[in-house]
Amino acid sequence: MQHKRGISGFAAVAVVALAGTACSSSGTTGATGGTTGSDPAAAGAHTEALTVLAKMPAPQAVAQTTKTVSAKKSVKVHMTMKSPTLNETADGSMSYGGAAKADLTMSMSSDSPQVGPLFEQMGQMEMRMDGTVAWLNMGHSAQMKAALQGKAWVKMDFAQIAGDPQLKSFSFLKDVLKNNDPGAQLHALLASPDLKLAGTEPHGGVQTLHYAGDLSADDLTKMVAGATLTQDDVNAIKDTLQQAGVTKASYDVWIDGDGLPVAVKFSEDTKVGTVSGDLTYRDWGAPVTVTAPPADQTADILSLLNGQ
Repeated sequence: MQHKRGISGFAAVAVVALAGTACSSSGTTGATGGTTGSDPAAAGAHTEALTVLAKMPAPQAVAQTTKTVSAKKSVKVHMTMKSPTLNETADGSMSYGGAAKADLTMSMSSDSPQVGPLFEQMGQMEMRMDGTVAWLNMGHSAQMKAALQGKAWVKMDFAQIAGDPQLKSFSFLKDVLKNNDPGAQLHALLASPDLKLAGTEPHGGVQTLHYAGDLSADDLTKMVAGATLTQDDVNAIKDTLQQAGVTKASYDVWIDGDGLPVAVKFSEDTKVGTVSGDLTYRDWGAPVTVTAPPADQTADILSLLNGQ
């Protein structure tokens, strides 16, 4: 029984690690695009595209960006997130809007005496995800490696986790990348009643348009579908923010001449305190390749929980 409790504790920590990545989805996303370099023609086209975008009403410009993002299907992202219980950084590639794929390196820290020391032991981790299956490398921690019976990777199949009573509450993690769809996150900014163009600013080595907006709990209840948001968009925003207990939020996005986000920052007042994030994007549309870890270095979490 003691062994079983230890494994259950490990399972919770592993899921917390994945949940940290999901938390960023309650905000938004961003990244670094390319620079125009010393090419005068490219620089001129970039400036002209920004001029055209800046003349649009802010909701129309951001809505156009969501369409451009949706067409790309994948991106490389760097993210830092802070919450009252968890600080996280993540870097790597992910796909969205279809088959879920990700290859991310992550590190976490916490003031919690229960998980803080464990995160420190684990150091940098790697998460790979393909469809509903995710693998998390926690081999830097001797405690975790012992819990995994000497193996470095733990495997989670979210489709199976949903049917296990011990992990049922974490079944929402199967949607971790769906929730991180950058286009879907930009919809939260579109829902802001005071969405505005805050200025033209250099960011990440390129000239960008900076858009900003705030959103309150009242705005959520009043939100309706319109020219820039479908009813499905509205429902998705409400579900995401209400599940996180968001009462107030602010969003900033910097858009380049290609009509793509260079960076996004968010701050949300939630039921657990303030959650904030800072994200940058690069290499939009780059293919995401995910390789499953070697089978002899992988432990299945359900097998561990069942004592196999």
